[in-house]
Amino acid sequence: MAETTEPRTRIDDQDGETVTLRDGGRVFIRALRPSDRDELAERYLELSPQARRLRFFNAPDHLSTRLLDYLVDVDGVDRCALVAFAIDDDGAPGVGIARYSRSREDPSCAEAAVTVLDGYQNRGIATALLLRLADQARRNGISTFTASVMWENRALLEGLRAFGAEVMPSEPGVASVRVALPPSEAELPETELHRILRVFAERVGDAIGLRFEG
Repeated sequence: MAETTEPRTRIDDQDGETVTLRDGGRVFIRALRPSDRDELAERYLELSPQARRLRFFNAPDHLSTRLLDYLVDVDGVDRCALVAFAIDDDGAPGVGIARYSRSREDPSCAEAAVTVLDGYQNRGIATALLLRLADQARRNGISTFTASVMWENRALLEGLRAFGAEVMPSEPGVASVRVALPPSEAELPETELHRILRVFAERVGDAIGLRFEG
């Protein structure tokens, strides 16, 4: 008789990590799965118009089939995404996502992005996601994160420059930001990376734009 395998739940301790936030709340962080597709589409509708625009720039009213295909197409190496679930809330809703996509031109670089639902911002969720995303990136040979940021986010760009990030013009209205990741043996909470990622996560309202290919 063949063995049966119980399906994984959305919250599975074997596949993720529970993180306690600075306000005492908890989120469960794990890799994005194809089964998260419907929740991605649903949670996008909960983002404010401002958050959508900062995240997607030319923000659609909803995530199309094509864009959802892109978002869930991850391999954990060249394209990685981590999701956070608010496990203390009813239904443990998905409340945040961070991802990177490796550059085709320079394999040591990857474009990074993070989004947290409006009602869960300013709690440290984006920073927790980005720090773990940086860990994954380093393990996969990535040494630099890049991001596309609107020039109108002056507080974000000034903060990034203050911590040594490289900010350059990209296309009209958009700046290109580069952040060097420290060696894996570095103590992250005490590094410049931690402070830079906090600026990324907090000063832009928990939303950094990511360019989509194709």
